[in-house]
Amino acid sequence: MASDSAHALGIADRGTTKLLNKESHGMQRYRPPRPDPESLVGSPTMARTSDRRQQQLARQKAQAALTARQRKDRRRKQVAAGAVAVIVVLSTLGAFLGSRSSSSSKPATTTTAPTSTTLPTNGITPPAAALGATLSGATPCPAEDGSSARTTSFASAPSTCIETDHFYTATITTSKGPMTVQLNPRVSPQTVNTFVVLARYHYYDGQPVTDVRTRASFTVGMAFSGGTNQPGFAIPGEIPAKGTVFTPGALAMTRSSASGGIGGQLVVATFDQAPDNDQQVTPLGIMLSGDTTIAAINTLASQSGKPTSLVTIQSISVVRSGAIPS
Repeated sequence: MASDSAHALGIADRGTTKLLNKESHGMQRYRPPRPDPESLVGSPTMARTSDRRQQQLARQKAQAALTARQRKDRRRKQVAAGAVAVIVVLSTLGAFLGSRSSSSSKPATTTTAPTSTTLPTNGITPPAAALGATLSGATPCPAEDGSSARTTSFASAPSTCIETDHFYTATITTSKGPMTVQLNPRVSPQTVNTFVVLARYHYYDGQPVTDVRTRASFTVGMAFSGGTNQPGFAIPGEIPAKGTVFTPGALAMTRSSASGGIGGQLVVATFDQAPDNDQQVTPLGIMLSGDTTIAAINTLASQSGKPTSLVTIQSISVVRSGAIPS
């Protein structure tokens, strides 16, 4: 039934019908609510999606493992091929060098230290060394550069000519080769001082090795023409500490069995000496080099102790070296 009253839809006044929309009413268009994702858990659709994802991840993991194995196999094959190539090269080189050495090398020879039963019965009596100059009165310190005249007779013992807080290096040149010895004044200061003074006065030049004891030691001097066997003075002996072992190459001075004093005779150990085996020597120092020289002199031993051939001291030079650690 028609009416003139206003109507919400505008039909009563027979006006044009208008659609309800947000422009005319200022309201949002109605949209049905979306389902909550959590509400879908356990639903058939979600279960199928989860299964497909797990299958996809499993395939990716398997593919990655396969790729890693293939890469590892390729590296192993490359390493094996390289090793074979190296072996082939080394084998070829070894065969080449072996053929060269076999055609030019001489049979190897070995030497064995003589024993007391294989030593010659006797040796030679070395000729005496020529005498040098004589010093009367006080004995001054010789020149450190070795320029002092050769002197073999002294009226008195020298004063202290070394620094007792420093090592000294002695180079002993023999007719069988050189030896280098490190002197330690802290162990026996008077004995080291006497040796340095005599060496710088060239006291030992020309003196022969007079005694060689196999697997023990050899002795230098004192054998001078005219029967002189002392430098003209003696100093109190400095007895080594109990338990001292003289190792090969150890340099020492002998002490008189009567007075206990020290003259100038040298002894070089060529084999390990038992502790306190010989308390008639005072240590000077240890060898730094000269194994070949000592071995050569050691082969000249005889049962009598005399060397089987002549060996002489050609020169001895001494220089100060580093400070002795405190």
